[in-house]
Amino acid sequence: MSAPSAKVKLPRNVVIVAFVALASGFGQDLIAPALPGFLLALGAARADIGLIDGLLNGATALFRLVSGTLSDRFKNRKGLVFLGYAISSVARPLLVFANTFPFVAALRVADGIGKGTKDAPRDALVADSAERIRGKAFGFHRLVDTAGSVLGPLAASAILLSFAPGLEAYRLIFALSAIPGAIALALILFGIREPKRAETVRGVSQKRFPVAYWIFLVGTTIAMLTRANDALVLVRAADAGVPTPWIPALFGAFTLLYAALSYPIGVWSDRVGRLPFLVGGWFTLALAELVFALVGSAHAVVATFALYGLFYALTEGSGRAFIADLIPAESRGTAYAIFHAITGGALILGGFMIGRIWDVVSLPAAFGVAAGGSALGALILSALLTKPFAASTR
Repeated sequence: MSAPSAKVKLPRNVVIVAFVALASGFGQDLIAPALPGFLLALGAARADIGLIDGLLNGATALFRLVSGTLSDRFKNRKGLVFLGYAISSVARPLLVFANTFPFVAALRVADGIGKGTKDAPRDALVADSAERIRGKAFGFHRLVDTAGSVLGPLAASAILLSFAPGLEAYRLIFALSAIPGAIALALILFGIREPKRAETVRGVSQKRFPVAYWIFLVGTTIAMLTRANDALVLVRAADAGVPTPWIPALFGAFTLLYAALSYPIGVWSDRVGRLPFLVGGWFTLALAELVFALVGSAHAVVATFALYGLFYALTEGSGRAFIADLIPAESRGTAYAIFHAITGGALILGGFMIGRIWDVVSLPAAFGVAAGGSALGALILSALLTKPFAASTR
């Protein structure tokens, strides 16, 4: 690297995109930790909760595949980013009117469509705007984005503590999500500029992608196939005895750790490489899931959320920067799209399967399977640390 990433100024687009993510993330995570309780109040089973989170992730995965490829072909990252955020910003507050599981499911699918439409073009836009400091750029994005994921759950907890935890309190939370959604759209419209890029090579082909990209995809997909999603992890905390009004605060606390660590990890990954953080992150999740499987006290479960937040900090920004390191600019939207689509689809199956094992077999069995899958994924990613890949993955 020609200059230490800590000394290079972040581009305008990276800063604006980060604050767009903060606003939208506030709305998203105002809702996310409250939704399991809302679904339980509607009479949903644990497998249903895992399924509805999976449906959101599935819709996200499918539309990531479409939008990322389109953003490469038509060179319009900003338009797709705006469209995606607009769809989610409309779908979230409409949960106010939901009275049945299918209605909630439909709105979560719509939210997933919006999320999927903007994710791959947004990641490509950040990578295009920060060629020399990708780790720092994605780390900053994670830091600011995750700040919204801290503030949103804290606001949800405040509402649930101020009102009796019931359907009306949940509906107030959903209604308030309209405000940060509108702020995010204004920032995109007036703040983001389409980055200048080299002419896109026609007919972008998956054959251009190096073997290291496919190994990374396979390892992450296997880990996702057995991963307990955020909704199930929050239900795990509730089952351990964490009071309902404090569940969103717990969500906010672990995301605060995630936010605090994302930026320094991103800067460090620019210097030493992404893979040590990625491999370590998945082993960290395996340890957290093993603890969730074995411990019973609320205090131990709450403490384990620190490991869960560390997992996110180690893998989210580093993974996105790693893909940008491997793939040329004209193909990045497609590369992000394929990666997010396949791993998102795996997360759907994983969420439902772990929820089903929990319902039919036991809690320890469910989280034991999750821990095994995370460890296997980390072992596959470890292959990229070996000599044949060392030069191409730095």
